[in-house]
Amino acid sequence: MVDIDVFSDLICPWCYIGGRRLERAAGIARERTGRTYRIRHHAFELNPAMPLAGMDRRAYRSEKFGSWERSRRLDAGTVLAGGREGIVFDYEAIARTPNTRAGHRLIALAEREAGQGMAMADRLLAAYFSEGRDIGDAAVLARLGQEAGLGDDVATRLTDPALEAAVREDERLAEYLGLRGVPLLVVGGQAITGAVETEALVEVLERHATRPPTGAGCEDGVCSL
Repeated sequence: MVDIDVFSDLICPWCYIGGRRLERAAGIARERTGRTYRIRHHAFELNPAMPLAGMDRRAYRSEKFGSWERSRRLDAGTVLAGGREGIVFDYEAIARTPNTRAGHRLIALAEREAGQGMAMADRLLAAYFSEGRDIGDAAVLARLGQEAGLGDDVATRLTDPALEAAVREDERLAEYLGLRGVPLLVVGGQAITGAVETEALVEVLERHATRPPTGAGCEDGVCSL
C-alpha cells in the first residue's frame, strides 16, 4: 500500500480541484501498477483566527486580496480549472467565508467511523463551493454527516474531544513541516505543493509504487496563509 497524505482546507478552491485530480490519478495508477493507494486527509486552517460565525465573503476577500475585483479575477481562474475536473464553482451563492475547524472535526469523524475522511472532505468542498452552503454552521454539518451515513447524532458526536485532538495533531504536524499553503501532498516522503495536474501525479504515484510504502507532508494552484 502506498500512503498519500493530503493537507488541505475547506475554503481552498485549489484543494477541491487538487483532490479530484488526485483521486483520478490514484485510480489510473492503481490500474497500471496493481498497487493500492491510501489517501489520508490532514486538517489545515488558512484562517485559524476566523470568528466562529465566519465573515461576509466579499468583505473578507476584499481585505485579503486588496480588492473585490482581484478576488473575482482569482475566482475566474478556479472556475476554468474546475470545469476541466467536472467541478462547478458557484461563487455567487456563497455569502460567508466560514470557520472550518468544525468541518475538519466532521472529516475526522468520517475517517474514524467509516474510513471515509477524504470522501467527506470532498463533500464539504462541494457543499461550500458548488452549493453555497455555510459549512461553518453546526446544523449544516450535522445534516451533511447524516447524509453520509454517520448517524442521527452527528451534532453531539462532533463535540467529542478526541476529534478536536485529531485536528490539533494535524495542525502540529503542519507547523512542524513549516506548511504555509495548501494543498500539500506527501507521498513516499516527497512533498508536492499545489493542485498538480493529473498526468504528473500519475507519474509520481507510479514511481513510488516500486518503492516500499513510507507514509508521511490561492493563487496559481495553491492557497496561502
